[in-house]
Amino acid sequence: MAVLTTKRLVRCPLVFFVVVTACLSAKNAQAQSEPDEYQVKAAYLLNFARFVEWPSDVLPASSPLTIVIVGDDPFGGTLDQLLHGKSANGHPIHLRYLRWNDSLAQYQIVFISTSEEWHLPEILRNLGSHSVLTVSDIDRFSLRGGVIEFRMVGNRVRFDINRTPALAGQLNISSKLLSVARAVHEDTTR
Repeated sequence: MAVLTTKRLVRCPLVFFVVVTACLSAKNAQAQSEPDEYQVKAAYLLNFARFVEWPSDVLPASSPLTIVIVGDDPFGGTLDQLLHGKSANGHPIHLRYLRWNDSLAQYQIVFISTSEEWHLPEILRNLGSHSVLTVSDIDRFSLRGGVIEFRMVGNRVRFDINRTPALAGQLNISSKLLSVARAVHEDTTR
């Protein structure tokens, strides 16, 4: 019976073309609807900017909120595209790329790439108790003094929060953000 159906489709090229196009379109749409790991992490960074409050002397009303990537850029342009023209709580969002030994204390969100793991203790020490939301996917980042650590759980991006450095930096993390974290730590690592 399948042979007869295939013969009929071949006889009617327009029907065959429509069926094949529909199948390919459905497959392509499914592939596009499943974001990759760094697309999800980019979306999280944007939402972190929206669900964290900085002291008004650090981030005055309507001043730009700057996200910095330190080290290699694992986002591959995804973060640039996502943040283009976006704002968080009335703050236009800017994106910068810096090195581990650049001054980072004047920025609001610092994403530390895994390429900078060897420099992590010095980066966190230099940031001290500045009002900087540190984010990374370096293993055990939140237990080593960082604020938010991305973690892969199965095939899903999740995150842990360490409230101690956030409180030291006078960052107010929304209860909504805390409630969706995989784990919330409170320690004195920093």
